[in-house]
Amino acid sequence: MKPKTLVILLVILVVLAGVGALLIHQRDTRSSSGEMGAYLLEQLPVNHIACIVIKTPTSAVSLKKATDSWIVEERFGYPADFAKLSEFVRTLKEVKVGRKFDASDKVLKRLSAKSPEDADALDEEKGTRVRMTDSKGNPLLDMVLGKTRAKDPQKGPPDGQYVRVGEAPEIYLIDKILSSFEGGPAEWLEKSPVQVDAGEIQKIACVGPGEAPVRYLFERTARGKDLELIGSATDLNIKKSSLNRLSNALSSLKITDVEPSSASSGTIGKDASVHLDYTLFDGRVYQVYTCKSCSATDPCRIRLEVGYQPSEPAKPADQAAETREKASAGAKSEEAKGVAEAKKENERLKPWVFTIPEWQYQAFFTDLEPLIEKETEKKGVDSNPGR
Repeated sequence: MKPKTLVILLVILVVLAGVGALLIHQRDTRSSSGEMGAYLLEQLPVNHIACIVIKTPTSAVSLKKATDSWIVEERFGYPADFAKLSEFVRTLKEVKVGRKFDASDKVLKRLSAKSPEDADALDEEKGTRVRMTDSKGNPLLDMVLGKTRAKDPQKGPPDGQYVRVGEAPEIYLIDKILSSFEGGPAEWLEKSPVQVDAGEIQKIACVGPGEAPVRYLFERTARGKDLELIGSATDLNIKKSSLNRLSNALSSLKITDVEPSSASSGTIGKDASVHLDYTLFDGRVYQVYTCKSCSATDPCRIRLEVGYQPSEPAKPADQAAETREKASAGAKSEEAKGVAEAKKENERLKPWVFTIPEWQYQAFFTDLEPLIEKETEKKGVDSNPGR
C-alpha cells in the first residue's frame, strides 16, 4: 500500500472515531435529560427528602419528616403511612420516559398539566402538583401530574401518565401511573393504629358507661382455647360468627380518618361511652370507647386507651423459698416492663379519636343480645338483630 493511501485511510479512521464519540456523547446526554427509555428522576436525592406537598385542585396534603417518623400535617401531626410514602418515592425513581411533547399552553390544558394553583386555568385543565424539599426548605422536585393515557382504552386500563417537571419546555409521557398517590390527608394516614393478635386475647368485657355493671364477659382459659361466656345463663347459644367478629374487631381495625380527642371529649370517654376491654395474655388491656351512634352523615368514631393488668403468678407449695423469691423478682421485672410498654402505647393512642367504617364499628357489640343465637336462626331463618 502506498504511503499516501495509508495516510488517507488513517485520516478517515480518525474522523469516523470522532464522529462516533460525538454521537455516543449526545446519546448519553439525551438519556440523562429525558430521552425515550431513560429514567426521568434518576438523580432524585431520596435520602434528603424531608417534606412532600401534594396539591390537587380540591385538596392538599403535607407529609413531613419528624424525629423518628413521617407525619400528616393537616391531621394534627398523626403518623403517615410510611409504606405508601416509600412506595411513592420508589415509583418516582423508577419512572421512565416514553415520549415527550412541547409544553405549549394548549398542550398543558389538553393534558391537564396546568398547576392547580393557576387561577386562570379551568379545573379540568389542572393537574396534581408534587413538591419535595430537604430539611432546610431547598427544592428537590417540582412536578405536575397530568392525565393518564391508555394505548387502547377499549381493551385495557391506563398504562402511562403525562407529567411536567418544573418549568421544563416539554411534557413527558411516563410508564407509571401515579394517580393512586393523589389523595387528600386522610388517604395518607397510617391505617392500623394497633397491632393485636386475636389469638392472644384472654378475655373481652363490655362495660359502661361510667361505673355501670359489666354487660357481658367472654374468657378463654388458655391460648388456643375458645372464648366462653362467663357469669350469664349457661343455656345461651352464642353465635360463633358474631363472636369471631368481636374477637377480630381489634386485630383487623382500619381507620379512615382521625381528629384530636379534645374534639369529642364530652361524647366519647369513660363517663359517656360504653367500652370494650380486650385483655391479652401478656397483661395489656385495650379499651375501646364507642360513640353513641353513627350513620352515613355522622361518622363512626372510637377512642383507644391501653392499660396493664398483671396476672396472678402460681405459687406451688413445694417450691423452695429461694426459688419463690427468684420467680417473684422475675414477675416484678416483667410487670414493670409491661407497665412501661402499655404506658408508652397509651400515650401514642389516647390523644386521638378514630373514624372507622360502619361495618367495623358494628363488630364492637355493646350488648350481649346480638351475640346470642335466636331460635329462628337455628332453623335457618334470616335474622338481623343489629347492634
